[in-house]
Amino acid sequence: MADTDSNEIYEVVPIALTGRGPPNNWWTVRRNGVPVRHFPDKEMAERFATDPGYRTMVARKKEKTE
Repeated sequence: MADTDSNEIYEVVPIALTGRGPPNNWWTVRRNGVPVRHFPDKEMAERFATDPGYRTMVARKKEKTE
């Protein structure tokens, strides 16, 4: 049986220095290598990468502000 843990496709990395976007001390969460969210705190980024409930909550907050 294949491993279906959706958290394995997420990774937390320091933000890439591009000269634009969030400050260089922020963290990027990537899904399948594609940046999906930036966080000022590594713990928040790691929680987003490992907690499906937290990802849902963050997405709902974003929908309400748009």
